[in-house]
Amino acid sequence: MDKTNFKIFIDNVIATLYKMASENPQAIKACKSGDDFELCVVEATKRTLSETGIVGEVFHKPGSHTFPDVVIRFSNGNKFGIEVKSSTALKSKGWKINGNSVMGTTRDEEVIESYIVFGKTAALEFKARKYDDCIANVVVTHSPRYLIDMDIPEGKTFFDESGISYEALTTDENPIGLITKYFQSQGQKAWWLAESTPAAVRLFSSMSETEQKMCVGYGFAHFPELLKRNNSKYKRLATWLATEMSVVSPCLRDDFSASGKVDLILGGTFYKQLPHIFKTLNDSKEFMIHALNNADSEALCEDWGIPKCSFTTEAEKVRAWISVAAPMVATSQLEETIRPIDLLYNIFAEYKIS
Repeated sequence: MDKTNFKIFIDNVIATLYKMASENPQAIKACKSGDDFELCVVEATKRTLSETGIVGEVFHKPGSHTFPDVVIRFSNGNKFGIEVKSSTALKSKGWKINGNSVMGTTRDEEVIESYIVFGKTAALEFKARKYDDCIANVVVTHSPRYLIDMDIPEGKTFFDESGISYEALTTDENPIGLITKYFQSQGQKAWWLAESTPAAVRLFSSMSETEQKMCVGYGFAHFPELLKRNNSKYKRLATWLATEMSVVSPCLRDDFSASGKVDLILGGTFYKQLPHIFKTLNDSKEFMIHALNNADSEALCEDWGIPKCSFTTEAEKVRAWISVAAPMVATSQLEETIRPIDLLYNIFAEYKIS
């Protein structure tokens, strides 16, 4: 087995996954975690070996967090890998997901090349691409990780943009230093306190209008307490911006709420002197709905502080959000005749139950 033939083999694995989804779609849809989908990929890999007559041994240890997730040792002794990624979001339109740690401490060094197999389990869609061909950037969750984008154009990967090869990062004794120097060369403040701080920091105000709206939409979707009237309502949003997006803002209140009040027509109803945050919500609702669609039910329930439940449609997610957010609205800021739940349903009028 060589690199050229392994790409063909991976194409066959994807074809096998589609065949499995056609034969038993519920088995794929029942995958509620990455570990669940890994087992499907292992099965597809073994079926592909059997159906193509290729001799190989599949290695996979559930829950081991080694890289890559699945290793195939072929008859010539060469080892290739499959890193498995998945999303359970029903209407996820993109193919982006956080990848593996930049540090690569669990990497199997004998693996010649790895491909990502990404499955959208609810939508029964699958895609594969060579690992280093879909690294869009370096981001941070609890440690510096690659950001994977299966649709990133050729020549636009992080490695293309930075001039640092994937091989260099995986073999260098100080990969963080290489990345830090790159960000510094771009005029960005690169800083690392350990493995838990962002690679490069931007001001919210320096982001494009679309990027700002995406962050605002995500904030409303995941942190409904933004509709409260207190000084601590931005804490979780600020933490998310810093740790997940490497973005800081010295004035989140101005970015979200601004000052003063506004008159709005929402769902055919005229509202006089509403707090400005409702205009922000109305202006960014397209991005908020996008954030809801791209979030797993479990993650939303955790962020909202409610018991775990499952939402199968976009409308269910929006209505659930309204039921959580409405009690958080400060009624002292509204006219006595305005019910928060009615106000929110007028912003999302298309989701109102007749």
